[in-house]
Amino acid sequence: MPASRRDPSGPPDPAPSLLVTGDGSRTLLSEAYGECYHSRHGALTEARHVFLEGSGVAARLRGTDPTVVLEVGFGAGLNALLTLDLAAANGARLRYLALERALLPAATLKALGYGALLRDPALADALLAWRGSLSEPPPAEATFAFAGSRLELLLGDAREARLPTGVHAVYHDAFSPAANPELWQPPFLARLFEALAPGGALVSYTVQGALRRRLAAIGFVVAKTPGPPGGKREVLVARKPASAETAP
Repeated sequence: MPASRRDPSGPPDPAPSLLVTGDGSRTLLSEAYGECYHSRHGALTEARHVFLEGSGVAARLRGTDPTVVLEVGFGAGLNALLTLDLAAANGARLRYLALERALLPAATLKALGYGALLRDPALADALLAWRGSLSEPPPAEATFAFAGSRLELLLGDAREARLPTGVHAVYHDAFSPAANPELWQPPFLARLFEALAPGGALVSYTVQGALRRRLAAIGFVVAKTPGPPGGKREVLVARKPASAETAP
């Protein structure tokens, strides 16, 4: 199946097509890349399984632990909405930083109907209103706050973004290594490693062998884990060793 990502640094993708995925949730198909923003087998299922649960972020938020997430490829915003929604439901504080080349229009985001997937649909309404309030083109940095958490959106080439430290999880959700190779190469991956706190995890939908070897060479402890129901057989979890650990 085609990879399922949004490219934060490639050419414009002005008119993605809307499609319904296998679990009934919607996603977008990039006409420029021929790839979906999320899995055709289930956008919602993939987002929850690969990113929230696979990274350990869901467990942190359910335990009300303050959490920092860095997403490579904000795209249609589904991963961010689900993570913010879970934080709000548990009264947890979340700092969510997202790297994106070009922010989609509010009308495109609204058509996805993601509010119906959330515990608190008001979150989606608030995010849409915030998107509609931004200037055109949007500023290079923009912040959205909700229920004690905040989304910090950094627009432009992801490779040039100023990354934070102390990140608990990286959602690597850019377009596939074949379509957007720069974001899967050692220089950028090493920056993600440095951004992670000890014990933090980078998660992705792809288990490409070359990628696993690059991550291991940087210092990650790399594993393949079962994929989402009805989707890919395996997905990737690459963990930065805790202080007392060493990578193999």
